[in-house]
Formats: sequence, structure tokens, C-alpha cells
Amino acid sequence: MKKRRITLNLSEDVIEALEAIGGRSLSVIADDALSEALASRAHRAALLNWLDELDAEHGAPDAQTLAAADALLDNVELGRVDDKQAA
Repeated sequence: MKKRRITLNLSEDVIEALEAIGGRSLSVIADDALSEALASRAHRAALLNWLDELDAEHGAPDAQTLAAADALLDNVELGRVDDKQAA
């Protein structure tokens, strides 16, 4: 892939964290991190668009359903979900 030289101003703590990773150039590490962040944002945008489509087709979920989904996601993040909860 073609590369282009630019100048970035980063906070000192970010630079120190990048240097601590080591093993590769700061440019490679920063490029990888930005690529991952952009892919994550694109995925999130696509997911939000899909959820909007579902809302338009089926109607928005009620408050109780949203609360249950929030609780489930909180438990997933904490690693406290069993097969029964996920079903």
C-alpha cells in the first residue's frame, strides 16, 4: 500500500505508550492503530444504520426491552453471561 509522509502532534503520554510497545516503528504502530480505529468506527456506523432500518421496519423497542438489552450487554462486558441469559 502506498504511504505518504505527514506530521502528527501527539500527546506525550501517547508517544510514551507507543514507544513502550516497541518492536516496530512509531509510524507502523500508529498506522495500525488508526486503521483499527477507522474499521471500528465504520463497523459501528454500519450497525447503527442497520438498527435504524430495523426500527423503521418493525418499530423501536420499548423501554423495558432496551433496559433488558442494556443489562445483558453490561453482563457480557463483565463476563457474567450464561447460555440461558444469552438465549
